[in-house]
Amino acid sequence: METQKITIRQALKGGAIAGLIAAGLNNIWTLIAGALGATIPAGFFFAVTTSSIFPLLIGSIIFFLMIKFLPKGNLFWLVLTIGFTLISFYPVFNPPALPDGTMPDSTFPLLAGPLHAISGVLAAWVIPKWAN
Repeated sequence: METQKITIRQALKGGAIAGLIAAGLNNIWTLIAGALGATIPAGFFFAVTTSSIFPLLIGSIIFFLMIKFLPKGNLFWLVLTIGFTLISFYPVFNPPALPDGTMPDSTFPLLAGPLHAISGVLAAWVIPKWAN
């Protein structure tokens, strides 16, 4: 069983870079979606920022474990991130109530769909790229 040598610090660096890029791009998309007519809920920019950074940091730890202990860790990581990204679209198109109890309007998929895609692509591509 041959695995790659990677440190947790390298993996976290990849996750931090991916998370910061995702936060920036996702906040830019939020502004674009608002200009296209999407309703932006109160406090959405804070939620987008934290929901862009922390999951990618956690993902970088999972990436580290996969690379460290699985012979084809990169392949498993790619499959996991694609699968998780696809599953994350379920609440985009079947949204639950927002934290304040209100239901999102019909523009919610326009607002939230690209956010999930951006974070998923960055998890699959940037974490491995910057962790090595």
